[in-house]
Amino acid sequence: MSKNSYDSKAIEVLSGLDPVRKRPGMYTDTSCPNHLIQEVLDNSVDEALSGHCSRIKVNLYKDGYIQISDNGRGMPVDIHPEHKVSGVELIMCKLHAGAKFSGNEYNFSGGLHGVGVSVVNALSANLNVMIKRESKEFEISFADGEKIKELKQIGEVGVQNSGTTIKFLPNKKYFESEKIQKNHLKHLLKAKAV
Repeated sequence: MSKNSYDSKAIEVLSGLDPVRKRPGMYTDTSCPNHLIQEVLDNSVDEALSGHCSRIKVNLYKDGYIQISDNGRGMPVDIHPEHKVSGVELIMCKLHAGAKFSGNEYNFSGGLHGVGVSVVNALSANLNVMIKRESKEFEISFADGEKIKELKQIGEVGVQNSGTTIKFLPNKKYFESEKIQKNHLKHLLKAKAV
């Protein structure tokens, strides 16, 4: 391509989670999946810092899956008035979607402010979200950042039982190593403990 042939046809516009999949290094550390864990963990820690969560649990599975659970308020499951999808789907599938911008929901927050958990979704071969909220339990599933299972109620829970569980399998094609650096993770968990 010569310099003179550069025109507006050469400009690409990426939408949804495509920018993350095309250039993952712009959004996370691609040496290993540790930063993906941190992004999910930051959301749970934000719930704790806001007084809505007292327990956060991180599980690493032999098959490579990672699960982070909290007893916070649970991601919103109602339909967003402008975007016409559930709050959880918007959070998981749209960059720069979240409740941390205005300061109304979270006085303190970590992570990438509306980018983090959607990046985790984009770079995961599989991701499942379980939400306990308003005496109901919900589930939605994704593969490679695309919804594969609609949000649906799968059960009922006690009134005081709420929270979010995210279980995901990082897609190894985006990382130099698929191994979790456990010492770094242990250090992160100690640093985030509140």
